[in-house]
Amino acid sequence: MPTRTRPARRSTLALETLEAREVPAVAVQLDFSRDTAGFFNDPTRRAVLAQAAADIGSHLTASLGTISPAGGNTWGAKFFDPASGQEATVSNLAVAANTVVIFAGGRDLNGSEAGVGGFGGYSAGGTQDWLNTIQARGPGFTLWGGSLAFDTVGTNWSFGGAIGATQTDFYSVAVHELGHAMGIGTAPAWASRVSGGQFTGAAAQSVYGGPVPVGADGSHWADGVTFGGQRTAMAPYLQTGTRVSFTSLDFAALRDIGWSVSGVSGVAEGAAATGGPAITPVPLGSSLLQITAPPSGNGNGCSCSACRLVTLTGPADGSAQVFAYQDDGRLVAAGGRVTPFPGFTGVVRSTIADFDGDRIADFAFATGAGTGARVRIVSGATGADLLGTTAVFGGFAGGVFIAAGDVDRDGKAELVVSTDAGGGPRVALYKVANGGLVGVADFIAFDSPDFRGGARVAMTDINRDGVDDLVVGAGIGGGPRVSVLDGNALAAGRVARLVPDFFALDSNLRSGVYVTAADFDGDGFGDIAYSTGNTGGPRIRVVSGALLIANPGADVATLPAMADFFALDANDRKGIRIAARDLNLDGKAELIVGSGDRENATLRVIPYAQMNTPATSLQNPFGNPLTIDGVYVG
Repeated sequence: MPTRTRPARRSTLALETLEAREVPAVAVQLDFSRDTAGFFNDPTRRAVLAQAAADIGSHLTASLGTISPAGGNTWGAKFFDPASGQEATVSNLAVAANTVVIFAGGRDLNGSEAGVGGFGGYSAGGTQDWLNTIQARGPGFTLWGGSLAFDTVGTNWSFGGAIGATQTDFYSVAVHELGHAMGIGTAPAWASRVSGGQFTGAAAQSVYGGPVPVGADGSHWADGVTFGGQRTAMAPYLQTGTRVSFTSLDFAALRDIGWSVSGVSGVAEGAAATGGPAITPVPLGSSLLQITAPPSGNGNGCSCSACRLVTLTGPADGSAQVFAYQDDGRLVAAGGRVTPFPGFTGVVRSTIADFDGDRIADFAFATGAGTGARVRIVSGATGADLLGTTAVFGGFAGGVFIAAGDVDRDGKAELVVSTDAGGGPRVALYKVANGGLVGVADFIAFDSPDFRGGARVAMTDINRDGVDDLVVGAGIGGGPRVSVLDGNALAAGRVARLVPDFFALDSNLRSGVYVTAADFDGDGFGDIAYSTGNTGGPRIRVVSGALLIANPGADVATLPAMADFFALDANDRKGIRIAARDLNLDGKAELIVGSGDRENATLRVIPYAQMNTPATSLQNPFGNPLTIDGVYVG
């Protein structure tokens, strides 16, 4: 039996000039400038990759706009460098109409992986028309191109002719990676059509005769899925000594995520509509438990009904759902799922606070990666927008995080926004007034403008002066650095640290750090909790705000922790997200912990008394639909 090689892993990434048509065919411009290993110095290898691109692209048509930066209209094409696997940016890349640019190269890949590929991201600044040109480019998801990397060390390649029994066919791996670059297994429109371990796109079902089984990672057909007796190109494994090409089922998946397909047996001409199963937006005001309460004085950035409510996001349809805490420790849905950004099916992030001073919970939402950064705030009392959908950070497409707190003692929360991975750790503080945002402070966290891992944010009153302070944690790729910034200074547009920056966990970690802040022990000082980021174990450490303020120059790692524990399975390496709120109104905040496992979006509410030895049960609030990258808690 021939051995099997895993052709690829998911990454977020895309194709060569073809014949002219009334609707232009997709041209794939291969760029080998990043191939520092010299993998493609051999012209035969280039020719095989070009052939793979042509064999797919000859059946695709599109109307992709020209990207031609000029003057104040600028952008950066972001992708995983084929040579290093690290994020790279090419500034003001020019992309011709109906063309995608693919950076291709080689490096030593991990394990049995033969290749990796996906479409790229971007950052941009300029006019709204310019931003629209970039954001709207692609079949339902932004697409300028991306990158492909092929293994240089552990793979016994065949680049043509007879394929030896122990060889891996380069052409087969190339078409597989190009499929990922075009959106199969990577685009939001793919994820929105995966449910219960099956792909439900109409074109694929028509070709296959029903829903198509997908693999455990949700990004490939299930191992063993065939079409017409042939193995598919988008299977998770490739048998050595064999070649696979794109089948009608693979092309049908492209049609289902929005590409126009022609000349493929069994696949109807044209393009399928993008997006997943429709979710009817409902006014958020009608989705809530309307609880009014006097100010609780719990230092959690709220003084209203927000304390008993939690917003959960993460399903692969761009939806959010509000949950209410019950006395038995459960979170129960307080209404139907809503779509804060209709048409957007990527990650949504959220926070709850009283933005208008009426002591009723309001709900803020922000977009994750894959679209221009936008925020929206909805009144919990009326369901009407306090802030309509509003672009921030010039349409940065890497996603943003949000938090809320009152820095000027007016009883109305301000909104904090920070960039996610791909952007410098930019943080901005806004007042919400007259249906718009008024800038108060805008700065680069950690004084590290060259860091591109982004930042995560939380707010609470750390030093017990009646003003909420800002906690900032470094995003993925950086050490777990944390800043604690004085709210009074921020209200005046200045940045001043309450304590020196510190490393929350092992300084060698590069998974980023998630942060939250609240008064966990009821002493009136806000405490800081932080967890390992996207790829770490589910460890949480909690440090006392009172202790931090009393020891401003101390190494935080040497200070005794209020708690230090694993919130979920200690062997889980998919990361966790955390939030804090006084859910039972006893003056001590609970931790709400969400799993980063896309296929098992579990959640746990942990009271202070159980923080080192959590005994509360795991909850499954979504009924386990496929999420994009786990559950987010707001």
